[in-house]
Amino acid sequence: MTNKKENLRLLISLGIAGIMVAAILWLINKLSSIIIPSPNPTSTLYSIPNKPSFMNLGTKILVKTQAYSEKRDGVKAFAENDFTTAVEKFTASLKNNPNDPETLIYLNNAKIAQENSEALKVAIIAPIRFDINLAQEILRGVAQAQNEVNNQGGINGKKLQVFVASFEDRKDSGLLDNELVQDKSLVAAVGVRTNPKIYNEKGLVLVFPVERPSQAENREKSEQTVINQLNTPKNNYLFHVNPPYSNLVDIHAKHIALQSRNIAICGDVPSSTNSTSSSNQNLVEQYTQAIQDYGRTVISTRCNLSDTNLDYRDFVKKAIEAENASGFLLIPSIDNISFATKVAQEVGNRKPLFASEIMYSPKTLDNGKDLEGMVLPVYWHRDANKDNPFAKTFAKDASKLWKGDVNQRTAGAYDAMQVIIAGLKQDNTREGLQKALSNPNFSTSGVTGTIKFSPSGERQGEALLVKIERCEGCSNTGYHFTLLNKN
Repeated sequence: MTNKKENLRLLISLGIAGIMVAAILWLINKLSSIIIPSPNPTSTLYSIPNKPSFMNLGTKILVKTQAYSEKRDGVKAFAENDFTTAVEKFTASLKNNPNDPETLIYLNNAKIAQENSEALKVAIIAPIRFDINLAQEILRGVAQAQNEVNNQGGINGKKLQVFVASFEDRKDSGLLDNELVQDKSLVAAVGVRTNPKIYNEKGLVLVFPVERPSQAENREKSEQTVINQLNTPKNNYLFHVNPPYSNLVDIHAKHIALQSRNIAICGDVPSSTNSTSSSNQNLVEQYTQAIQDYGRTVISTRCNLSDTNLDYRDFVKKAIEAENASGFLLIPSIDNISFATKVAQEVGNRKPLFASEIMYSPKTLDNGKDLEGMVLPVYWHRDANKDNPFAKTFAKDASKLWKGDVNQRTAGAYDAMQVIIAGLKQDNTREGLQKALSNPNFSTSGVTGTIKFSPSGERQGEALLVKIERCEGCSNTGYHFTLLNKN
């Protein structure tokens, strides 16, 4: 009897404890619902997460050289989810400073947020911290494409939202890639990556807007892996809107060989190890081999444009008098174009001048008097593909939008977006976009012509050659790039 009473007391005690625990849990849940409100749908769609992110929709100014007061106010309003004010401020900033692609992207993103509409998300990887000129050129192409497609109603009714992805430290490059591929709301990315295999592994389309010499080895290995291991395009998520960089080098080297027998090369190889120096060294080696393959000689007198002690006059004198140099090829980094110009000044009009595509920039024409006659290889020129109305419209619209001419890097970024837009019109999922671009029948019109891809994501095509010539009233400098091999 005693045992029965004790068991009864135990059951009663357990029941009371259970009721108390349930009451406490109910109270905690009630308090939590009061203290922690449910997420705002607008905030979830358009605000940057609380955790550190490499992606930015409009809450940070990344291009510090264009941090205007209206733009700062727009960014502040965007961060506070005051999208109406953000639209007003970004519009005002562009009115005063039209040549600012970052603000145009933010404006279009703010308009989408203001409407609280569903959008397709694409990321643009911009090397703002490391190559501001290249970043701006790429951003212009992306911004122009986003602006056009959204003004036309979007992609099957959905507007295009662009995240600007950037990092401050090179060690964070892999973290950025990882964030992009893990964000399942992203359907594609545009940018140049030295180790893009994670995009294949995680299934995110990556379109390269430009080609760089340092990509050659990685690109070759990537494509060989696709061909050897997969033998099918179904797992390739990497696409190039321009032909291989080697095409540029080859057509240029052939032209150089026809003009000169002994070539002096001025490269730009800093002593410190970084991607820029590696890229430039690769390019010097590619040109050296290509020129020799065409039966010409690269002289042994060294010229390093990054050497602060380089005596330009002494170099040119030795190259001509001691080694009979009959042509000079300048391969500067984008930061040292001015030093390449100094070499050209010493050469004068004594020997033919050639340069890598990095000097295909409106800024180069500021020194047109010293560089007149110099020949460069390019992927795009506004006078190429004149029969293509799409290309003609792009050049005209770009000049109007940015209040000045654009170059091939902007054209490449614009074409990268055209590829993505065309693919998303067929299927707006990651897998569907990849299938659309990999289809042998896929093609779309770009400013560089019709774009089609090989099974490995390669685009076939040839490079163009341009020459710096004097002109009357064609530009503020009095010089322009004219097309040599017209198509």
